[in-house]
Amino acid sequence: MLGLPGLVAELADGATAVLLSLARDQDTRALTDHFAARLRTESGESHTVVAAADARTGWEDVPAGLREARHVAEAVADSATALDLPAVVRLKDVHLRGLVRLLRDDPHVQSFAERELDGLLRETDQDLLSVLRTYLATGRNKSRTAQLHHVSRPALYRRLEQIQARLGVDLDDFEQAASVHIALLAHDAQQG
Repeated sequence: MLGLPGLVAELADGATAVLLSLARDQDTRALTDHFAARLRTESGESHTVVAAADARTGWEDVPAGLREARHVAEAVADSATALDLPAVVRLKDVHLRGLVRLLRDDPHVQSFAERELDGLLRETDQDLLSVLRTYLATGRNKSRTAQLHHVSRPALYRRLEQIQARLGVDLDDFEQAASVHIALLAHDAQQG
């Protein structure tokens, strides 16, 4: 397995789990980063999400480690290309996205997401929802959002005005933008 001892298992959803077996005195972070780099190089898949749990020292801790790594992978899988992620994503890297992913099935969170995004949840609004997702994922960077959507800045401004009008929010207000962002993360987690 790319020069490291371990076990590989194909999961039901097409994901692959890898359990590396490393000695206690080895640098687990460096070896995991090396493994991820070689995996991407040899597979030719530069956007492959490699998620890892903290090192475990006993067999009884392995299931919890696999759940942790799976949670991390699921938290970033849909947005891996939009986010600036490290070579190996760990629990500390998923921040709010990870929390929202854990809470996605809570009826209060579902209600919140629907209420905040109500003006954009119709099938015909998917383009605006995509623009909003990119705008918030890039830290409200209008230039980067326009570039990623292949539109001019004036065209992007018109779309942002439409989004704000439909949602009844001011995306320049941090608290309102944060609320919409959390709702969008929850919506995406529920859909995923």
